[in-house]
Amino acid sequence: MNYLLGSSALLAFYFDEPGSMRVRQILSDDQASVGLSVLTAAEFWSRLRAEGWEQVFDEEWRRINEMITIVAPVTFDVIRRSLDLRVAATARLPQIDALIAGTALVHEAVLVHRDAHFLSIPANLLQQEFLTEK
Repeated sequence: MNYLLGSSALLAFYFDEPGSMRVRQILSDDQASVGLSVLTAAEFWSRLRAEGWEQVFDEEWRRINEMITIVAPVTFDVIRRSLDLRVAATARLPQIDALIAGTALVHEAVLVHRDAHFLSIPANLLQQEFLTEK
């Protein structure tokens, strides 16, 4: 199965927060293809900076890249899909998150996340897994 880890899923894994066990399972599944949006790099850096750890970003991003299959770019197709998702969402969907969801669509991947606003996207438009582990 294809998975795209949203920023919140990556952060859960990295900081051992709720949902980290499920992300570990996905990453350890030899049959799974696991990707990230390039936009997640910016959100990862922002969280490291908030923790006072921005100096380790390059090294930690390299380590993360070793665990995944692809870091997907933002293409026009991703942008187009993100706009469709924002229109279809029943609640406010921040543009960066819409772009990450659009990336999941383009790569036919299940979006794994902890962000409730993704749940406002109709299920028939986006496959997603909401991390609820306590």
